[in-house]
Amino acid sequence: MYFSKKFTKISLMKLIIPAILSNNLTDFEEKLKKVNDLSSWLQIDIADNHFVPNQTLFPRAFKNIKIEKNLEIHLMTFNPEKYFLDCQKIDAKRVIFHLEAVDDPLKILTGQKNYSFQLGLAINPKTPLEKVVPYLNYFNFLLFLGVEPGFQGQCFQSKTLDKIEKIKKNRSEIIVEVDGGINENNIEAISAAGADIFVVGSALLKAKNPKKIFNQLMAKISKKKV
Repeated sequence: MYFSKKFTKISLMKLIIPAILSNNLTDFEEKLKKVNDLSSWLQIDIADNHFVPNQTLFPRAFKNIKIEKNLEIHLMTFNPEKYFLDCQKIDAKRVIFHLEAVDDPLKILTGQKNYSFQLGLAINPKTPLEKVVPYLNYFNFLLFLGVEPGFQGQCFQSKTLDKIEKIKKNRSEIIVEVDGGINENNIEAISAAGADIFVVGSALLKAKNPKKIFNQLMAKISKKKV
């Protein structure tokens, strides 16, 4: 089995990761201030204007920025492997690429040994779960997109819940991450379906009090009152 024992240990508790999608450093730094004290993790979304119709900063843009977080880089790009070295240079702990963006996912997954980060596989809402089956033993975690990738602020697609339930029923050891459209109205259902990690962007960044929303979200997945 290819799963990291360290990663499994970290993921025994449910985790919320704030996400930032930005096309300039000023905007990025403003967003970072809003979520900086919420979690020890941060996801940075990278879009290439080819795989998705949007373009953001690329990983190399962050090499001179001090980000005191465990970084997760979500590559919404074609040829994701060309960004891997830059991800390593900014000390990314996890990097995610899309099944739909590559011709040979197995080649990329088995090349993970050349890098210090853990590698996750992402699938879009329209991609059948069966497409993931050949690679189940080769990635550290599986990311389900609850929205079409490329833009924050979209509504969560409930059909994603079925995919989460199916994968957890058949392979309970797989770490499941969910990204897109997560808020206080649906996070409990996503958690109940079996999700381990919740990536939250707009619900935090657009909030007047991000800390309050973060705590409310954590309470809903940990069943604690805020």
